[in-house]
Amino acid sequence: MSINIKEIKIQAAAMFVYFSDFLKKTVKDADGTLLGEVWDISSKLDDMYPEVEELIIFKGLVNRVYASIPWSAVSDIEGDIMLNIKAQDVKFGPTIKEYEFLLKRDTLDQQVVDTFNHKVRRVNDVHLLKVDHVLIVVHVDIGLRGLLRRLGWEKTIDFIVKIFDRNSRYLKSEDLVSWKYIQPVSINPASMTMKLSVSEKQLSSIPAADLGDMIFDLNASRRMALFRTFDVKTKSKVFENLDLEEQKAILKELDKKEAAQIVSLMSSDEAADLLERLPNPTVKNLLTLIESSRAKKLSTLLGYSSDSAGGLMTTEYASISETATVEDTIQYIKTQTKDMNVVPYIYLVDGKNCLKGVTTIRRLLFAEPKDIVSKTIFPKTFYVYLNNSAKEIAYLMEKYKISAIPVVDEKKVLQGIITMDDILSQVISIAWHKRARGPKGI
Repeated sequence: MSINIKEIKIQAAAMFVYFSDFLKKTVKDADGTLLGEVWDISSKLDDMYPEVEELIIFKGLVNRVYASIPWSAVSDIEGDIMLNIKAQDVKFGPTIKEYEFLLKRDTLDQQVVDTFNHKVRRVNDVHLLKVDHVLIVVHVDIGLRGLLRRLGWEKTIDFIVKIFDRNSRYLKSEDLVSWKYIQPVSINPASMTMKLSVSEKQLSSIPAADLGDMIFDLNASRRMALFRTFDVKTKSKVFENLDLEEQKAILKELDKKEAAQIVSLMSSDEAADLLERLPNPTVKNLLTLIESSRAKKLSTLLGYSSDSAGGLMTTEYASISETATVEDTIQYIKTQTKDMNVVPYIYLVDGKNCLKGVTTIRRLLFAEPKDIVSKTIFPKTFYVYLNNSAKEIAYLMEKYKISAIPVVDEKKVLQGIITMDDILSQVISIAWHKRARGPKGI
């Protein structure tokens, strides 16, 4: 099932804070008394994603003094930074103590070099993740927006760019590099450089919503704390992209009702693949908690071999009556397929849901709106039966260069579709071998 990426990004963005914004904050004690401003934050480098340990604040201009505050004393960072301790518990001095790693001192304005030293980029900002009342270093920003953000010009430049081009790549992209790719041990104070454990080709924008890659790099408690902050749709999206062992680890931490909600929102083929690999009692418990029609579909998919058409197919596809008009079909696509991952083809069926043909959005757009949709179908429509093997399916899809193929029963009743993604992992080593004969066509 498709997830609203815009909603996920909004939710994810609320979990992150940029260090440059953090540095502009004032700090107040439990009574709201102003104590000073943020100077830096410290962390240890023993985790893949360093956890913030202390907040260093300062006050004064000429005779500046500093204080170190354990992060456990920080109660809120949404506006001003609020502490849960009183002013008398904060001890200021003329210098800061020795730290292994300070974010501003050791990261900002350093040079990031790829493993082959092909290119040098400056760290302009740092991306911090809020999870389970702690702050974790997760990305460095090596892009132009990071620099403008630190200078306080980001909103002004964004406004100007929008006037000339609202679709500018500048407005949509962030040059973030995951902290796990940076080797902190190679920080060189003399040259102010850090090496990356990936090549320049792998440096790319990592949007805030792409949290799945991060989850299993955190320790077990942080992992679940982060996962629990998502809404159920985001949980399902992240969960679907984890590998089986990671999925099992997550399921062990969830109650049955929440686990069932997540599984029910997965695409049917991915959900069936997961259920097939779980113990029978667990599968039965999950299916009893999933909405009946959805559970019935999943149970049907579980009845087929994992390398057959029935086991590979998804039951989420776009179909419409062969007697509908082109205009009606386009309206159907606009209103009824929002929750589908992809709509590569539209399948035409009769009153008994028997497959009659296939068309595409492109063909519909070039047809007359009042024409019967059956006028737009391909001259020949390929399909497979429920028991066809993965090898047979791959052969047909490769030979005719089709990205999805319908699955029918012996009466040609449409049961589901198989996309290229569904089949690729099963037969990548044999998909190019020719067969003497392929499945039937209409």
